[in-house]
Amino acid sequence: MWTRTLPAAGLAGALLTVSAALSAPAAPDDGAIAPVVREPEDRSTASSLTPSVDTAGTDALVSPFSVTTAADLPGKPRNDVIADVPVNPNDASIPLNLTPYHAIPPALRALQDSDRVSVEIIGQSALGRDLHLVVVTSPMTDAEWAEWQRLSDLRTEDPDAAIAALEAGEYDDWKAPLFVNSNIHGNEWEGTDATLQVLDELAFSEDPEVVDLLDQHVVAMVVTNNPDGRVAGTRANGNGFDINRDYITASQPESRAVRAQLIRYEPLTMLDEHGYTGTTLIEPTTGPHGENYEYDLYIRQAIRNGLAMEAAVLALGEPRVTAVNIPFRNQTDGWDDWPPIFTPMYAMYHGAVGHTVEVPLNPRGIADVADRHERTRINTAVSRATIEANFAWAHENRMSLLADQLELFRRGEAGESSRPIDDELALSLALGENGKTFLQDYPRAYVIPAERRGDAAAARLAQFLLDNDVEVHQARRPFTAGGERYPAGSYVVDMFQAKRGLANTILDVGRDVTTNFPTMYDISAWSQAYLWGADVATVPAGGSLETRALSEIESVAPTGWVAPDPVAHFGFPADTLAGVQAVNALLADGLVVRLTASGVFTVPGSARPFVEEAAVTYGIAFSALPASAVRGAVAVDVRRVGTSAPADELHALARMGFTTTNVTAAGFNAGTYAFADFDALYVSMGGFNPTQLDAAQQAAFAAWRAAGGTIVGRGNGGVQFNERAALLPVSAVAARPDANGIVAVENDPASPVTGNALPSSFVSSPRHFTGLGAGVRVDQRLAGEGFFLAGHWIGQEAAAGQPVVVSGVAGGADVTLFATEPLYRSHPEGLFPQVANALWQ
Repeated sequence: MWTRTLPAAGLAGALLTVSAALSAPAAPDDGAIAPVVREPEDRSTASSLTPSVDTAGTDALVSPFSVTTAADLPGKPRNDVIADVPVNPNDASIPLNLTPYHAIPPALRALQDSDRVSVEIIGQSALGRDLHLVVVTSPMTDAEWAEWQRLSDLRTEDPDAAIAALEAGEYDDWKAPLFVNSNIHGNEWEGTDATLQVLDELAFSEDPEVVDLLDQHVVAMVVTNNPDGRVAGTRANGNGFDINRDYITASQPESRAVRAQLIRYEPLTMLDEHGYTGTTLIEPTTGPHGENYEYDLYIRQAIRNGLAMEAAVLALGEPRVTAVNIPFRNQTDGWDDWPPIFTPMYAMYHGAVGHTVEVPLNPRGIADVADRHERTRINTAVSRATIEANFAWAHENRMSLLADQLELFRRGEAGESSRPIDDELALSLALGENGKTFLQDYPRAYVIPAERRGDAAAARLAQFLLDNDVEVHQARRPFTAGGERYPAGSYVVDMFQAKRGLANTILDVGRDVTTNFPTMYDISAWSQAYLWGADVATVPAGGSLETRALSEIESVAPTGWVAPDPVAHFGFPADTLAGVQAVNALLADGLVVRLTASGVFTVPGSARPFVEEAAVTYGIAFSALPASAVRGAVAVDVRRVGTSAPADELHALARMGFTTTNVTAAGFNAGTYAFADFDALYVSMGGFNPTQLDAAQQAAFAAWRAAGGTIVGRGNGGVQFNERAALLPVSAVAARPDANGIVAVENDPASPVTGNALPSSFVSSPRHFTGLGAGVRVDQRLAGEGFFLAGHWIGQEAAAGQPVVVSGVAGGADVTLFATEPLYRSHPEGLFPQVANALWQ
């Protein structure tokens, strides 16, 4: 296997190349053999054992996919039935001479002939295509799998005990997990083909080096993380999402499926195979480095692993691949690992040494067939070289990688501060400020105050933490933390835990990095604590925590509650995503839902069966209201929304329970739909230009507004629509398009849009409103000096105190304009109610 992309001396030669790479890049090896896919007849010496089935009390040697109890041995592979899918002659992989999605199932079934291989279906894509995980290792007995699982779990359950076990030699025969993810961007194809080639070799080769690798490792490889995009030739998945921006949100099924596997295996290394950057790119990255990593541990492994992969790529001897870009070494900024939205960055919080790999040559749009195929051949070879070199390097350095992973988890359990980079090689190669990190003194704990019923946002946040393998406790009785008293039912994240880095990146606000680096690759701020609607209190380092009142939980108990009879009217809030969902669900059930002057939603007491179902589904509390409390309440009935919006906002609107249809002036003019089809319009893109409506539709639009239609605009698209339709007398001032972050805001308590909104919000390509004319209300403005809480925004000072949400009436229509990003990438759930309130006006 390894001799195809590394020097021909076998694995020993490969390891010598790896060692040499630590001091200098390897020169291209003109004698390197190009990767090839072995034909089936080459398997004549391979075993073709039938998958065995476990029998109670047996301990026979079995294939790695035979399962005793999945709940007890979550890491033990299983073998799923892999069914064919219809042949799709339009699969975008075909013109590139790459593997179409419909050819993957038979290839995986062929791999199942090996007793080393299991193929699992770990989920489905947004459009329902299977996501496949292939696990390869040498066969183990049931007892061996049980011992493997014990030692795997010990790493995070008791890092001190794991370190002692390591020193005692108990991990000498433990199979260290390695993880590869491919094709997360659908139109970056070659990682899948490289993965299939590597898997074929791992499954059937009798080379002693391959056998030795599988005796010491469990190799887990996702064949394609984005089959929808692979087939369609799109970067995004079937929901229109860039999955490699979703990991700290996990809004998409593809990211949730891989997240579960990263938690399941906690691999020592993790590769994410991408393209195309002109020059092969292999991380580690430029700064700023994620402040919640143990970066000193990461970088001393990552830089050496990166150099080893570089050596393997150059050893291919491809004339069009003569250099490798390692951003940590070659760039000063612009390719950072700051946000945990990317798969490798997220994987680092689970103990992995993570790398993004970018193959070099873009085949998209290349008309010359021969050149297009040559590009994908080279890219596949480069991807394969990085995978195999990573395996070889990780195999050689298995115990060092494990020791550092255990040290990462131990620091978390011990509550120690992070440490600066001290590795001489890393510091000698770091370009610019890349060798510097933010040192983190973690808080003692976080508290999410909650009662045992109705606190849907608190329950949602607690469950999200659990879903990410963060330890969460719940208070059995009132307790004290940091000198404050909290009620029974509150959730507590004790930061003395192995994965405290991930807990902190979810619950901390982050920091303003504007002055640290001139540019950032993507977003610079995120925070479930500040943007998801739950209250979160910080217990500072050294603070007290009454742990005897706390019990660790594995899942969040139901929080829904319904007042007992007799009830004249049920009342409930909709200041959380769950509340908004409940309103729209009850409307969909045909109920009359009203909004009181105090901001409480209400339905009749006769609706108890629907209310009880909603309480269970959404976890909110329905209290009893007397008839006097609902006098003057106004009916709410906005469900059908005409939109001109990107995929992430459509996804967020759908999550809230709104039915959306993207509209254009041409569609109205053609009679494809009518204004009467919609209760409201939501516009954030320029696709709907009202000046292009014909005379009849201009009149229909005016009549719709006069009848009380609702219009919500967001961002530049909303501002343009407002100007073109001559709605509110207001202008907007745009800041830098690359700015983004979390901001402190001040809300008008009398505003029906933001009266109960969070004191923080999110902005991207920010702007603020100015020139407000008569009748325009400021619903929300940025706070004063120091309003910018976290992110990157050059010139932020000019926006302090400026309006960012405004509203008014135009031609009979309620109009609200947002300069914030309340639906951004379907992430800031605590801001969703602002949009719902604006639509419900």
